[in-house]
Amino acid sequence: MAALRAVAPLLAAVAICACAPSRTIVTGPEADRAERFFAGLPGRVDFPVKASYSGMAMPLAGDAVPFVAGISAPSPEEEMVGLYDPFGRGVAFLENDGRRVTISRGPAADLAGFRGADPLDTGPVSLARILSGAPGYMVASAEAARYEDGAWSLSDGRQALRSDPGRRFLAGAEYRVPGMRVTVDYPGRESADLPERIVLSVRGVKFTLRRDAE
Repeated sequence: MAALRAVAPLLAAVAICACAPSRTIVTGPEADRAERFFAGLPGRVDFPVKASYSGMAMPLAGDAVPFVAGISAPSPEEEMVGLYDPFGRGVAFLENDGRRVTISRGPAADLAGFRGADPLDTGPVSLARILSGAPGYMVASAEAARYEDGAWSLSDGRQALRSDPGRRFLAGAEYRVPGMRVTVDYPGRESADLPERIVLSVRGVKFTLRRDAE
């Protein structure tokens, strides 16, 4: 269970994997359209948000480690994410107040090898929006670009966002907080509906989450 130690700080920050081969900066009307597209995505997430996930952590070396997670978010400024071992015992809890994500140990922290983590000064990020397939930060003016496959991207100092080639939904993101950069992808996503699968990568460790049926 040692790989679970990386999950708590991982879920507190998050963003697009801009893995297309090349992109072109766009300006004028197309840049305006791209900015409006990304700016409208956070509003598609209805609060309160409550969901559970089945997950797998894949470290650089060693076997994959199963875990389960749940989020309860009455609002973007009041979010709690719980991380549990396969037996349902709490390992770590992340509490977001809209400025900082505080990470605390659960009753099974020692069994999972989780020894604690410092709070993360994330600013006004929403974990629920990220897990729901929307930008974690509200979108402000940023650099717009177009990839060869037609997808749009928008990047500022906190997040880099990438649409699908059809410009219908968020396909991935990269979130930057002090000392950490996390990429998020929504593989297999075909519409603006809630993503069924989320892949997060940080410091060489990959985490796959599947949203449980409600």
